[in-house]
Amino acid sequence: MSEITLRQLEYFAAVAETQSVTEAAQRCNVSQAAVSLALAQLEAAVGATLAIRRRGRGVALTPEGQVVATRARLMADQVADLAAAVGQVHGQLSGRLVVGVFRTLAMHAIPPLVDWFTRRHPQVELDFLEGDGTEIQEAMLAGRLQLCVVYEAQVLSDCTTEVFREMKRQVVFSPEHPLAARETVSLAELASYPAMLMDEEPALQRTLAEFARAGVEPTVRWRSASVQAIQNVVGRNLAYSLLMQPVPCSPEGRPLVFRPLAGDVPRNSVMAALPAGVARSTLVEEALAALRAFWDGSPGGGLPATRP
Repeated sequence: MSEITLRQLEYFAAVAETQSVTEAAQRCNVSQAAVSLALAQLEAAVGATLAIRRRGRGVALTPEGQVVATRARLMADQVADLAAAVGQVHGQLSGRLVVGVFRTLAMHAIPPLVDWFTRRHPQVELDFLEGDGTEIQEAMLAGRLQLCVVYEAQVLSDCTTEVFREMKRQVVFSPEHPLAARETVSLAELASYPAMLMDEEPALQRTLAEFARAGVEPTVRWRSASVQAIQNVVGRNLAYSLLMQPVPCSPEGRPLVFRPLAGDVPRNSVMAALPAGVARSTLVEEALAALRAFWDGSPGGGLPATRP
């Protein structure tokens, strides 16, 4: 096997993250020819094609490329950690950190991360990729980002996890809803009332399956992929919904009431997903610390459920 250099791994990690030789070259401040040469040398060294160039559509990693990209990203992070180690003497970190966030968790996960790194480590280049749970984890396993924030039901088998907060879905009402005063609410009691449900998988599939197991069918009037839209409709007392993250009011400022579901409700915790078998870099550990502080209810932490 030919010699593998850190420069080759750095350029390939950038190719994997941007899915473009042109953008990788811009990020690394070198020419496209330099990136292409490094990629060819790395492929010769490992004896496999790592990326397929698609005219006008960027670069697609091969299965071998996805495996190498994850390790290349780790090694690039470890090299960055060497420079960051000097900064740590003075309490400062530097480098690039890309976090994948399931889109409905973005409003909870992104602000505390931005706050944490802006105040404590302003030299860190922080970026985010929002999408569905499978999409962002596959991007992570392909070396395009370092960790993901997802729900338990979304975790892929190739990932290891860390739980931030154990959670179960709750029913959300306007205080004016006939069932809002109940301590707990059953699916059977909800079935006849109009509902607006999350139009995201696996949430929608799980919800409909739970109603079916209870022997009832919900009255689904509307669906939406926007948590904020659902909160606003519920706040107007036009429907109830089933949501994960309790908040005291809708974006329009109308009060919301969250109630536990009766019976054995499956847990669906908020957690970090990380590539299995890959050591955590200093930047990843710092991001995990920020997210733990948020969901542990430290200053700047999650919003509690409220009662009317």
